[in-house]
Amino acid sequence: MLNTHLIMEQIRYHPIVATISIAVGTVLASEVIWKVVQYFRSKREKANRVHEVVVFNELGEICAAQHLWNTRPGSQEPEAAHCRNTHCTLRNVGKIAEQIDRAVYSIDLAIYTFTSFSLADALKRALQRDVSIRIISDGEMVFSSGSQITMLARLGVPVRVPITTYMMHNKFCIIDGVERVEEIRQLRKRKWMRPCYSIAVSGSVNWTRQGLGGNWENCIITADEKLTAMFQAEFNRMWKAFEKTEASLIQPK
Repeated sequence: MLNTHLIMEQIRYHPIVATISIAVGTVLASEVIWKVVQYFRSKREKANRVHEVVVFNELGEICAAQHLWNTRPGSQEPEAAHCRNTHCTLRNVGKIAEQIDRAVYSIDLAIYTFTSFSLADALKRALQRDVSIRIISDGEMVFSSGSQITMLARLGVPVRVPITTYMMHNKFCIIDGVERVEEIRQLRKRKWMRPCYSIAVSGSVNWTRQGLGGNWENCIITADEKLTAMFQAEFNRMWKAFEKTEASLIQPK
């Protein structure tokens, strides 16, 4: 323990030395505190970062009847958090919705066909949080029966399609892509943005009842920085390439 009397004597007779010592001590203490803050922030971010393969198969619906039975009165969605079925379709769809619900600034979705009410509701919640959403879809499937894309377009979500006989067959989503977040920062003229991290959702599955609950499909959910950056770059390239076709879609009312 330092002697308080000696410290006071040093300050009295050696003010310059004492001032330098106090300044150095303050800087060192601040550095230590900052390192501790960074450590716990990094630990929290690693806990939130996801690298997961989600599969949809013939075993996903064997628990569906039980979920409907256990649905809470007044609730539109059955509860799947404690389902013992490791292949539970409801919980797997919830994993995608969970990432959408974590979006802070942007969601860019390239999807061939989209009829899932659960995932559409997650996107509507994102809109209510002022998350910027853009959708690229197939020119024919965007108007298919039950399409949730037309509903989202009416809510103000910009949608673009290619005018071609080829299919826009992609199924991927980028949440808070670095390049897109920076673009939003500049558009909103902000000096800094709240901390967020990028997520990519991609695989064979369309966001439909058949794809999510009937087919054998796969979906990768990852926070890998290189993968999310490459998906974001391809979405941005397509978004620019399809710019002249935007007027062919339904317009927000």
